[in-house]
Amino acid sequence: MRIIGLIGEPAAGKSTVMRALIASLGEGTVKKEGLVAYTEFAEKKTFVAGIYDDAVFSGTDRTAKSCGPKYREWLAAKVADPEYADWNFYWEGERLSNSKFFDFFLTLPVPPVTYYLEADETTLNERNASRSNQNPTWRKGMATRMRNLRENYPVTVVQQGFQFP
Repeated sequence: MRIIGLIGEPAAGKSTVMRALIASLGEGTVKKEGLVAYTEFAEKKTFVAGIYDDAVFSGTDRTAKSCGPKYREWLAAKVADPEYADWNFYWEGERLSNSKFFDFFLTLPVPPVTYYLEADETTLNERNASRSNQNPTWRKGMATRMRNLRENYPVTVVQQGFQFP
């Protein structure tokens, strides 16, 4: 199974990139298994973590803050199942962007590909201004967390306009 992730500061455009990916995949089925929510694109042999709809906060932002361990269990089972050997698992967002998840990746037989989406200050400020429930202290903490992941784990830095290969 290929595991492909996208991290970056709040409001960098991660959900926008994921929505473009989802649009390219066609019709999917939203599924929930306990705290694990994902969209399955069976014809494309692809899972996308989270639920993407018209809400401001979509993707894994709509999942419980405590979902990480369950996603790791779910993903480990899928990786071990030969039925999913040629499937893709895409993810993004704060819920899965932490050292526990990245350390888990290191235990997998195939290393994931993780991209870090950079955005300029103007873009970040404009997008953050439209998100009234994200306070500056939280945003600063998340930006630091994302930079720490970028510096301590293998990631590829990409810029605005990025699309998954």
